[in-house]
Amino acid sequence: MSVTKKQIADHLGISRTAVSLVLNNSPSSSISQETRDRILQAAKELGYKDTTPRHRLCLLLINMEVDDPRFMSRLDVITRAADRMQCDLIFKYIPQTNDSIAQLTHFLHTTDLAGIIVRGIYTAETILALEQAAVPYLLQSFEEHMPAPSSNMRQIIYDQSQVAYKATKKLIDLGHRQIALFLGSIDLQVHVVTLRGYRQALIDHGITPDMGLVQSCKEEDGYELCRRLRIYEVPYTAILCCNTIAQFAALQWHKDHSVAVPEQVSLLGFGATSLITASTPVLSSVRVDSEEMMQAMMKQIEGLLTEDQATTLYVDKVEFLGKATLYQTRK
Repeated sequence: MSVTKKQIADHLGISRTAVSLVLNNSPSSSISQETRDRILQAAKELGYKDTTPRHRLCLLLINMEVDDPRFMSRLDVITRAADRMQCDLIFKYIPQTNDSIAQLTHFLHTTDLAGIIVRGIYTAETILALEQAAVPYLLQSFEEHMPAPSSNMRQIIYDQSQVAYKATKKLIDLGHRQIALFLGSIDLQVHVVTLRGYRQALIDHGITPDMGLVQSCKEEDGYELCRRLRIYEVPYTAILCCNTIAQFAALQWHKDHSVAVPEQVSLLGFGATSLITASTPVLSSVRVDSEEMMQAMMKQIEGLLTEDQATTLYVDKVEFLGKATLYQTRK
């Protein structure tokens, strides 16, 4: 009869969670090297053989398009984190339809999962369906969901307001004072918090926000938003774009109208897509720091697998990519 992790835990008088973390090779900083050595030695002496299949996690994309840049730009972090935690990652896409919650409920109750990572636009009905499935889940958002309905919910909060603040400050530090902001639908939370960070950065640096410089459209069309600024005769020296797709289109508009980038207008976008390097010049962008995001994701996946006490982690460290569409103006 094979030895179980519970038997090893009972033999050592320690928690089963600690044994699982060590034998699953999970990178937990809360377990000392001495305890690790004791667990590994006991497993060897008792003849433990790991026959447990890899945990299955589900990456759930709900109420948004598969090619949405807010999803695609950080997919690599989730897949790499799951691989490092030795998990199999399956993908489930549920589009925004009248029966999306019914689809979600059916999937949750017919699929064996160790945990769920939620991306997309979730609602109160989404949370209820996840709670009724009684599977630990991880929400990724731009503001904390409070109060958490149960210990099944874990959260990673990407502080987009702080990212927008630092991005705006970057442009201010380069000498820009007439900074346009291109947003998508203002109904989306990400654009609301982006606007908040942008405005606060201007105010903190003695610049009165000009709402004529803030343009939004549901399609996130940078070309159209540039056209509006021209029609409205709104002067600007820099544009902060909601994503690199809008930024790429804005660059094209300036090329078509013989406006030099970055010598006459600086462009900075949020996130990272293949358009960055496909562009000429290469696009400058800003995003949440990849390493900090990776560490947060791994910690929360570990929590899903061990059903440890649920936590909320904030990620706000920023990294800037490239300088080719940024220009130091004369102050």
